[in-house]
Amino acid sequence: MTELGALLAERLGSQPEVRRWVIAFSGGLDSSVLLHLCAQLFPSERLLACHIDHQLQSCSAHWLERCSGECQRLGIPFVGERVTPLDSSEAAARNARYAVFEALLQPGDCLLLAQHAGDQSETLLLRLLRGAGVRGLAGMPLQRPLGRGQLLRPLLDQPRDRLEQWARQQGLSWIEDPSNRSDRYARNWLRNRILPQLRQRWPGLDQRVAAATAQLREAAEILDERAAEDLQEVGVAGGGVALDALQRLSLARQRNLLRFWVFGHSGRRLSAQELLQCEQLIAARPDRSPELQLGEYCLCRYRGRLYLRRPLPQNSPPQRLTLSAAPVRLQQGTLNFIRSGQGLAPGSRVELVYRRGGERLRPLGRGGSVALKQLLQEAGVPPWLRESWPLLMRDGRILAVPGICLCEGAAEDGGLLPDWSPFGLSDGGGFDRL
Repeated sequence: MTELGALLAERLGSQPEVRRWVIAFSGGLDSSVLLHLCAQLFPSERLLACHIDHQLQSCSAHWLERCSGECQRLGIPFVGERVTPLDSSEAAARNARYAVFEALLQPGDCLLLAQHAGDQSETLLLRLLRGAGVRGLAGMPLQRPLGRGQLLRPLLDQPRDRLEQWARQQGLSWIEDPSNRSDRYARNWLRNRILPQLRQRWPGLDQRVAAATAQLREAAEILDERAAEDLQEVGVAGGGVALDALQRLSLARQRNLLRFWVFGHSGRRLSAQELLQCEQLIAARPDRSPELQLGEYCLCRYRGRLYLRRPLPQNSPPQRLTLSAAPVRLQQGTLNFIRSGQGLAPGSRVELVYRRGGERLRPLGRGGSVALKQLLQEAGVPPWLRESWPLLMRDGRILAVPGICLCEGAAEDGGLLPDWSPFGLSDGGGFDRL
């Protein structure tokens, strides 16, 4: 076994939980080396090669056929997918490519990417020039979750020259993408014009970059640990961050927490401009309810808490229920029934409906009637959840507002207490019963 093969065998051998290796196979030098190394290390039933045709080159269909033929010659299962990126940019192509990878990966799969040390140097310079922070400057991670599987870059610390030397020793041929010679793309411009000069002046450039990105990754991990501790201290009751506690932190820790919290819920990295807009939202007058759109998510403020919400699913249609302890799963949340000292009679028939405006009810123990709108406000239900909050009724009278109250004349000893967990909040519930 060659030295490069032994290196790969050791790294992949440290992943015993992997059932299948999915190789991103473009047909270029790097992925050809990775494909052939894997073919030497594993039986074909543990491999799958995936080629993505971005349809951005006139010869891309030929490349797909060539990659398919190479895998057939090696006896490696192959899947080819054609995608249509939103535009011809690198980012659009990457997004389209990763969407295929995520859909393809099954539990126990690991996607192997052939990026090497030179790619990491390009990434660091690109992100530095774009004003990235610590996490961005940490470069591409060696490994991370992706969809239902994992992503691994086992050659990330290897120089490209070593891969090319191995390929030539093995007599491999590979596809040369003509777009790699075009300086239209920022990465190509760095690769073709800047990095050769830097490597000539500093021969150990890629190794120095690898060392720097490793230290930056450690720094990013420490920042995440600090953010997690701060988030626990601040508290996320009912899915919202308490603003008074957040604002007691230093500005740097506030920003760190916001980056961590937003990414943890949405997978979105806040830009410097978005972070500034978050700070403006937090600093708005207490009587305001400002919102900030972050992709499909919305950051909003309500009653001294900061919420990150995504578009709610359409309400399940009104329906008739026979009450039991079994949960009722609706499109917008889950209705549970808890055996309690007082509750609704098991086996009774009720109607599940939604507010239409003007409803009044008599909450148990309140001693009078109240408007449903006022009740929801008093319970701290955010405005965007009120139209999807289920009501339990019979003969035109509200029996219960799940998670908030039972009504007079509806409760009996040993009954079922309805509780509501909306999908609009990260941990659901959190509302005081009146």
